[in-house]
Amino acid sequence: MSKSYRSSSTDGEVRHIVCIRCDQETNQKVLQSVEFRWSTPDGDIDGFDNYEIVQCMGCDEISFRIGSSTSEDFDYDEIDGYTHPETVKLYPSRVMGRKLLEDEYLLPDIVRSIYKETHTALSAGLKILAGVGIRALIEAVCKVEEANGTNLEEKIDDLVVKNILTPKSAVILHETRFLGNRSAHEITAASDTELEIAFDIVENLLQHVYIIPRKAERLTARKNRNQR
Repeated sequence: MSKSYRSSSTDGEVRHIVCIRCDQETNQKVLQSVEFRWSTPDGDIDGFDNYEIVQCMGCDEISFRIGSSTSEDFDYDEIDGYTHPETVKLYPSRVMGRKLLEDEYLLPDIVRSIYKETHTALSAGLKILAGVGIRALIEAVCKVEEANGTNLEEKIDDLVVKNILTPKSAVILHETRFLGNRSAHEITAASDTELEIAFDIVENLLQHVYIIPRKAERLTARKNRNQR
């Protein structure tokens, strides 16, 4: 295989990609880049990878972009004829509209750790791992809250007994548990929509059980200090 590298191949160009901080598509300038071109020994197949350090022109956040294409990948339309589409990967991985919870630092350590790993898996499109992580998050909440039961179903029901969950919330959480079971035991990936909904449910759980009560405690403590 023949290989060649070229520095500064796309320096200064502007990309329109999702910013991990702005949580929307923004213009991002290529600060520095290296182009890697390759071809098979017989010359039948060739391709390229553009490695780029990019900076958001809105918030200045810096990240990494890889744009790749090969002669085997092509699209066709009546205007442009045959074109070679570019496959893009962003690091850190991100999904627009799926930022970490703003106050995730208020979560218990074990819950926060699993939450961030699950978020990373979801952002990277690792569907089975994301599904397993969603189940693990529910398990972590049950462990921290010392829920009783021999299985996850019984532990979720015990959260209702402890007044941590409402009966309606428990029913919704059981549906999320089923999704995690498919990922963990059947090695079956959920759809993007199912994962998005399940993660929304779990994030609402974390907000309700930990973040909102702790913010309320801080607000009460500040009020008491001001009244002294």
